[in-house]
Amino acid sequence: MHGQCLCGEIEFTADEVPGVVFNCHCSRCRRSHGADYATQAFAVRSSLTFLKGEDKLTEYESTGGIRTFCSACGSRLMNYGKEGVDYLSVATACLDNGYQGRAVAHCCTSGKAPWHTPTTDIASYPELPDNL
Repeated sequence: MHGQCLCGEIEFTADEVPGVVFNCHCSRCRRSHGADYATQAFAVRSSLTFLKGEDKLTEYESTGGIRTFCSACGSRLMNYGKEGVDYLSVATACLDNGYQGRAVAHCCTSGKAPWHTPTTDIASYPELPDNL
């Protein structure tokens, strides 16, 4: 997968974990994305390569990991685990138009916004299931 921030200062690639794309409805994802939910694609952290702008990356340590943003435009880019964990989830909103991944589940619906009703065309879980 290939992505970039809104202003184009940060550009990166990473190897996707096929079929692991989900809509996260937890309050942290909702607030950090400014949306009803955040669609995330899993990738292999060790494959993450910055093509440019790594020095513009800002990290925010949150429950369960680190959330990253572009320090120039504020775009949300990815989450990853703390040192020693090969976890990476990429915000699909920052991926190029050629990206073909589709969400396979709604996760963390126990924290969903009360005004939003997730679609019923994919599985729905109150938390993040172990198999995702």
